[in-house]
Amino acid sequence: MQMAKPKRKHRDLPPRMVRRTYRNAKGELWEGYYYEHPRDENGKRKLTPLGDDILQAKIRWAEMEGRSRKEAPITVDDTCVSATYRRYMVWANDRTQSGLTLRTLGDREKYWKALEPVFGTVPIDGLQPSHMLRYFDARSSKVSAKKEIKFISVLCNWARARGFMVAPNPVAGITRQMKVQEGRDIYVTDEMLALVYKHADPIIQDVLDLSYLTGQRPADVLKMRWSQVQDGAIWIVQGKTKAKLRIDVVGELATLFERIKARGLVGMTILADPKGQALKAFGYFRSHFDKARDAAKVEADGLGVPFIRFQLRDLRAKAASDLESMSHARKLLGHTTENMTREYIRARVGERVSPVMAKSFSPLPDK
Repeated sequence: MQMAKPKRKHRDLPPRMVRRTYRNAKGELWEGYYYEHPRDENGKRKLTPLGDDILQAKIRWAEMEGRSRKEAPITVDDTCVSATYRRYMVWANDRTQSGLTLRTLGDREKYWKALEPVFGTVPIDGLQPSHMLRYFDARSSKVSAKKEIKFISVLCNWARARGFMVAPNPVAGITRQMKVQEGRDIYVTDEMLALVYKHADPIIQDVLDLSYLTGQRPADVLKMRWSQVQDGAIWIVQGKTKAKLRIDVVGELATLFERIKARGLVGMTILADPKGQALKAFGYFRSHFDKARDAAKVEADGLGVPFIRFQLRDLRAKAASDLESMSHARKLLGHTTENMTREYIRARVGERVSPVMAKSFSPLPDK
């Protein structure tokens, strides 16, 4: 099969996947994705439509590439960890069977790049708990090491359930000894947010407002579309958990939408760059968000006020923390229980407690 040449454009997309943008008679922008086939004997190149939703487009792209089916054949005698990983990925890429998201698949491919040089040729039944601890101790990034070792545990459980491994899971019971701070503990104060907002351009202000007002994850915020706004609410299916929400478009959220529309250039997504293209987590957003945070830090230092160079995802925790009702916060974040929300907030701002209401021990006044 003819190999795809290195990309000069659309470097954020997989090989042979391209983006096309069109403007209809009404002046509205449409962005779609295509699979770019190799040129035929006449030098012509066929494009197969993949749709206008990036996640669905990547699923169709993966089906057309058939990468999981092009893996080297696995023999019965091939019992090394690499062989188990290849078997696992064949299963995992059939998402109707595995139920895994594209984000999860991408993360696990990234973990394997770090794990393969160390464990790839080791027999799957030869893995030992001591191997895991030595890997954790040697890895410079402890957070990454723990995530990678947890993936080994997933791999081993999968293999044991299917008869590819008979030894006990070498990760069982040892991750508690791997002390790392995995969660974030940043709470964005009103003053910190106001400083960044002050130095941000209108598009970055839109991102900050939409993130805070809806309390959604950055990936879900950036892909929100005008077509999701129906019956006075914006309908959301969270990418990570598939939780379904309907957030009322009222108050400041309604004002935000009107402000965006008033600029005149409206794309398919609610958040768009100056050309009307969907805003991505890199490029325009990254550079302008960085400039706003840098300028805010300089001003904060000059004023002598605390400032943390927070990330966009920290606004989700701020939104939940700022709500008075735990029930409201749970529903907005898409958590299944209030305890999940309570622990999520507690990690950022700490437990709120009352002082001891004891009688005073100060001397009694003279009569």
